[in-house]
Amino acid sequence: MQSHTEREFWEIIEQAGNPNTCSPRSQCQAMVDALKGSSREELAWFSNTHFEMLDKLYTWTSLKACYVVLGYTSDDVFEDFRNWIILHGKNRFYKTIDDPEVIADYAHVQDPIEEINGEPLLYVCQDAWSGDIEELESTYRSPKDCPFPEQWPTQELLMAEFPKLAMRFRFGNSRDVCTEQWDQLILSELSEKFDFKDANSTD
Repeated sequence: MQSHTEREFWEIIEQAGNPNTCSPRSQCQAMVDALKGSSREELAWFSNTHFEMLDKLYTWTSLKACYVVLGYTSDDVFEDFRNWIILHGKNRFYKTIDDPEVIADYAHVQDPIEEINGEPLLYVCQDAWSGDIEELESTYRSPKDCPFPEQWPTQELLMAEFPKLAMRFRFGNSRDVCTEQWDQLILSELSEKFDFKDANSTD
C-alpha cells in the first residue's frame, strides 16, 4: 500500500470546505464522497491520522478554551469541539494549538453551542466504507485519554487566560447576554483581579 502523509489528510479536509463556508455535516459528506471506494487500509490511515490530530488537541489548555467558548464541557462535547477545529484546516488547527484565543478570530458563528460541533467527522470513514464496520474499526488506533487536573479554575481565572474568547463567546451565551453589559463585567473583573487593561482603552 502506498504510504500516505499528514499533508494528504489535510488536503482531503480542506478540499471539502470549512465550517465558515458550509455546515460541518456538508463538509464531511464531501469527504465521504471523496473517500468512497478507498481500501480498508486507506480508510484506516485517514481515521488514525484523524485520531492523531485529536490527540494533539487533547490538552488542558484546549479543554479550558472549550469551556469558555461553550459554557460547559464533557468528553463528547470536548471531542466535538476538537473535531470542529480540525475541520477548519491545517493552518488554523496548528495556530489553535499554539493559542486557542485565535478561535475568536475565525469562528463565524451566531450560536456557538449549536454550530461549534464537528461530530460528523467521526463517521466519515464509516460512511465511506461499504464493508463490515467492525472489520474496518479493528484497524483503528485508540485515541489518547489522559487525566486532567482535578481543580477546575474559576471563571475569573478563565477570563484572564482567555480574554478574547470570553469577550466573543461569553461562556456559550453570545446570543442571550447583552453585549455591552457583559463586556463591562469582564473588563471590571479582569481589571480588579488581574490588572487587565482594555486593549481599546486610550488611558
